[in-house]
Amino acid sequence: MYSVGQNTQVMRIEFAKSARRHRIGRARARHVIAHPVVKVTVPGEEGRDDRLVYLGDDPTGRALEVTAVPIEAGILVIHVMDLRPKWRPLYEEGKR
Repeated sequence: MYSVGQNTQVMRIEFAKSARRHRIGRARARHVIAHPVVKVTVPGEEGRDDRLVYLGDDPTGRALEVTAVPIEAGILVIHVMDLRPKWRPLYEEGKR
């Protein structure tokens, strides 16, 4: 569990085991969540929660996408990976 302050609001961040599939550290993911270039809400399919996708750079400048679902106290990060081509145009637009 980790909390990040955003606009005087504290958000709890938890990580599922699946978030480490691509072996990207939690600190890198937290940085992207705290400082996103773009945050997108992707509607969930039938019976599934919406997905929150944070696009941004980790402290070294590596472009990442962090996928999470809302939970009562904040978010549960379910996946972290290098930025995929499908998100690149939105990320580049957000960088301008």
